[in-house]
Amino acid sequence: MTRKLVPALTLPALVVLSAQAAAQANMLEEVVVTAQKRTESLTDVPISIGVMSAEALQKTGVRQLREVAEFVPNLTISNGNDSSTAVRIRGVGTNTRNIGFDTRVGVYVDGVYMGQSLAQNLDILDLERVEVVRGPQGTQFGRNTVAGAINMITTRPTDEFELELLGEVGNYDSYRVGAIANLPISDSLAARVSVIDHARDGFVDNITTGTDHNERDGTTLRGQLAWRGERVDIILAADYTESDRVSFFGEAVSDWSGSVPTTEAPGRFDIANNVDNYEEREIWGTSLNVDVALGDYSLTSITAFRDNSIDRGQDTDHSSLSLLRVEYPDAYEQLTQEFQLFSPDTGRLKYVAGLYLYREEATSSRRAIVGEDIGIVFAGLAPPLAPFGPAFTDTFAGTFGDVDTDSWAVYLNGTYELTDRWTLGFGARYTDEQREVDYDLVGSVVDLGILTVPTAAVFGVAVGPVVDGLTVLNFQDKQDYDDFSPMLSLSYALTENSNVYLKYSEGFKSGGFNVDFVSEALLADGIDFDPETVESWELGFKGESDDRSLRYSFSAFYMEFQDYQLNQFIQLSNNTSTITIQNAAEVVSEGIEAEVTWYPTASLLVNASIGYNNAEFDSFPGGGSARNPAGVGADLDGNKLPQAPEWSSALAVQYNLPLSGLGGELVTRVDWTYTDEYYTTEDNVEFANPGSPIVWGKVDSYSLLNGRIGYEASDSWSVYLWGRNLLDEDYSFAWPSDFLGTAANFPGDPRTYGVEVTWRM
Repeated sequence: MTRKLVPALTLPALVVLSAQAAAQANMLEEVVVTAQKRTESLTDVPISIGVMSAEALQKTGVRQLREVAEFVPNLTISNGNDSSTAVRIRGVGTNTRNIGFDTRVGVYVDGVYMGQSLAQNLDILDLERVEVVRGPQGTQFGRNTVAGAINMITTRPTDEFELELLGEVGNYDSYRVGAIANLPISDSLAARVSVIDHARDGFVDNITTGTDHNERDGTTLRGQLAWRGERVDIILAADYTESDRVSFFGEAVSDWSGSVPTTEAPGRFDIANNVDNYEEREIWGTSLNVDVALGDYSLTSITAFRDNSIDRGQDTDHSSLSLLRVEYPDAYEQLTQEFQLFSPDTGRLKYVAGLYLYREEATSSRRAIVGEDIGIVFAGLAPPLAPFGPAFTDTFAGTFGDVDTDSWAVYLNGTYELTDRWTLGFGARYTDEQREVDYDLVGSVVDLGILTVPTAAVFGVAVGPVVDGLTVLNFQDKQDYDDFSPMLSLSYALTENSNVYLKYSEGFKSGGFNVDFVSEALLADGIDFDPETVESWELGFKGESDDRSLRYSFSAFYMEFQDYQLNQFIQLSNNTSTITIQNAAEVVSEGIEAEVTWYPTASLLVNASIGYNNAEFDSFPGGGSARNPAGVGADLDGNKLPQAPEWSSALAVQYNLPLSGLGGELVTRVDWTYTDEYYTTEDNVEFANPGSPIVWGKVDSYSLLNGRIGYEASDSWSVYLWGRNLLDEDYSFAWPSDFLGTAANFPGDPRTYGVEVTWRM
């Protein structure tokens, strides 16, 4: 690959030596990253970073971003729906569909912020690498994040013609077809186009409707046009993703009078919903990247527009009866502008100064629809609630909200070489943010005297007739936030190939609004929550052997959060309870990460990583209880954070056997990953309803074994047999649902396998 069409500042080459050449020389390929906005060797950067190169992504068979978490310690990405992808670094992340809530881990594609959680689980398509940067990132990336960032760097256009075709088939009638084309147009202009289309049947049977669930269907397209001049480099990019994936299931509701005749779903992957759940996602965006040489300085401009929308609905009672159905459409439009000024690369002082502008318009609506069988549920109550006829079957709670966010920030990130061995790192960020909400509550607020019934307890709204289009209550509010976040590091070069560093940084996450299902009582009490801040300390050691057959990194960290924002049960002033985002005093996350890559021989590659993370509430005197909403105000000090396993590890062994007679090599790879047990709610309670096969509140530890074996015919073609979860491990993620006291469940994929063929020219 030449530099003729690749801007030097923003698009560094990942592989200095090709993988094949490196293996033949018993050497690891050099990896460079841009976590500090500059092209730097991975071993020189005083930050804890996990990197998966293009070859690693291909050899492990990673298909989506969520699968990267299997190989990066202290990174977890939930196995749930794409609409509520929960990305966590060091036990800290986000698990909410609330449009008034920012993610704690930022996901970027070529430096462009992907925004809300529905846009974070993306297809892995034509990437140079994926960088996972741990800890607060206010001075490294455009949008401020408190837990870390994931940067997906695409392969940029070059001046050589390339064509790659991919085809794959597997069990559950799965398939993947894709193509990548690099098209040089002139000496200074080139285009690159890539596409992937994939589908898979579901493995969850709905015995009521006869359909399969947990099917996957998606398409991703990406196009880039690159022009390189003497002083100006320009890249225009566009992408589009659509997907249809539902993996949200649950146990059937138990009625509060003991008389609901529901159909049981007996199998491991069986459900009995009277209607099918659905989730349809559409994401697209464009970006313009301009690099301008200003003598020894350089200026980069990144302009981007993103449009994300999702339409989803679920049978909330998870039963064969028509009790309650909920619809959750959301949409986002996002416009960002970032300017970066780079100092000269010569001299002891190097820095990047940035200006970041962010505008987001988010809309959300919620509609809870009462089914024709709802009368059975309340039939045993005293006094009975009647009549429950066709007129009652309608929306009993509808909400429509808009949240607009305007933010600007300036930041500085730099280094100063004190001596040949000592380097001082410094940075700072100032953020100013404004949020505005406009919220309509549409539906009934008639008090029928059933506030002890879970429906009312969850919504805070009693059930009654509805007049379509009637706005019961409108709520508007505006909040302003600002913050100054510093960063300081000191690193010492032990040798030319290794260094040790100490780093202190602060992070900021603005406040926001609860814009989900909101009742009149919650509006009266207030739907806003306060900002969150973090202080982080990190000690690290990284390097590689002189012959580059071994690369290693180690980091220890301590993070202390103030006013931690948490989705939890609270008690309202009208003596009802609901799920909402509140500030939960203090949270501490501490632990270690260690990663090793080793070539013991020219043909054998070993990757190993391990992470330990103790993330818990250091002060939480007013915690809620997911199992008993009325029992709010519990002392949850010392409890573990939800979805924060203490241990995570991975081990991979790859053997390349040259076949001289055929001119290629036989490649065999085995990957083993381990995830420790963890709780799914803040009260750390494991619970199962009588007769239910679902245990929720805690996920048991599990291991996954994946494998690939195939033939690589130099650079022209390859064929692989692959398998994931080869031991058919049974694991799932379950937690208490928002409604009716049922449990929601996301089962992990069973054993899958297939064959993959790739042709290149």
